[in-house]
Amino acid sequence: MGSIATYIADKAEKKKQTPAKWIESNLKNFGRYWVSSHIGRYTHPDVALHLHDDSVPTGKGYLTTADAKVQQDIFVDGGSAFMTIASFLVSKFSQKETIAEQKDDLEAKTAWQYFCEDSPFIRREIESLGIGYETLREKILHIQISKVPEKSDTRLKQVYFPILDHDGEYHLLSILPPSVLMHELTNRIRTAFQVQKKCRDQKSEYYGGPYQTFPDLTVVCFGGANVQNISVRNSSLGMQALPSLPPCLTGRKIKMPKGNFFFDSLYWRRFSDMLSNLDTLFRDQRHNLEMRERREDIILDFVEAVLYEANRLQNLPAGWSKDTELSDEQAVWLDAAYGSQRQDDTDWIWPVCLDFARWLVNTYGRFCHDENLKEVSLSDVEVQAFASTMEDVLKQEVREG
Repeated sequence: MGSIATYIADKAEKKKQTPAKWIESNLKNFGRYWVSSHIGRYTHPDVALHLHDDSVPTGKGYLTTADAKVQQDIFVDGGSAFMTIASFLVSKFSQKETIAEQKDDLEAKTAWQYFCEDSPFIRREIESLGIGYETLREKILHIQISKVPEKSDTRLKQVYFPILDHDGEYHLLSILPPSVLMHELTNRIRTAFQVQKKCRDQKSEYYGGPYQTFPDLTVVCFGGANVQNISVRNSSLGMQALPSLPPCLTGRKIKMPKGNFFFDSLYWRRFSDMLSNLDTLFRDQRHNLEMRERREDIILDFVEAVLYEANRLQNLPAGWSKDTELSDEQAVWLDAAYGSQRQDDTDWIWPVCLDFARWLVNTYGRFCHDENLKEVSLSDVEVQAFASTMEDVLKQEVREG
């Protein structure tokens, strides 16, 4: 960031030209410029497709680049050799006077924005170089606007979307990356870093203030050796993207059983919602097929949750149960050391299922006490029914190996 006049003067000096001559020699490239929001080259450098999303009015129920109010990108036909003015237009400039102020200026704008706003700042800067401001501004504001292409390109990412009631016909959807949104995200992240720096600088008036941080960012660069082969907004720093990896979740600690898996490893409050549903069912006076099926579904929910915890123990190194007082049946079920026995001899299944049923009855009683509810009395009939439901599931597991 800095003075617009200084930027143009430095570029002109490198070409051994006056600023006015430098501007004039580059204006001939305006026919190669297209204001664009989506540029196909971000998918493949040789793709020339580009379009400009200027949806009006915005807010039709879909989020578009037009809704985001982002700075425009410029597609240049021909590559980096013709990007001089385009690079100038998308560069940010500050109206601050000192270098320190310019460095921390969060309100700096692009030359393109200053021209669009007809800012007195850019008028002064341009006219101080002996360049006709009005003529230059008129040409800049009449840069071509990219239109929707008439055909796609095989090198783009594509989706073939079937048309309803038109057998064998489809729409071809070509995915063009929204380059302006990628750059807007990058700009906002870098602005957030500037704020963070100020809030952590003891010499700053903003020291100690709140700020945002973005860990594990990814820097994306396009265009091989010359990143400007993609578009003028892809600077040498590339673009920053938020991480797209799944979150790192801390695995829930396994509570090892000492004497009984159901009472030692299963925390009953985890089942509060299912217990509430079971209690509602018990209090319903109807005893028909529908109610029995609903009860079966609820018990199966318990079984599924229990088997998940059992599977975690089964995946531990074999032999862990030797240091416990588990029953022989539960040890065979839960310890990988008995994997073969578990498959060959199923005598362990019914005792385990009875343990499950007794745990469920006990857990239901604790739930009612905790909720100040009068417990519905359950008999051996219910215990046998709960055990039978789990038995069917365990036998199926054994059959499937």
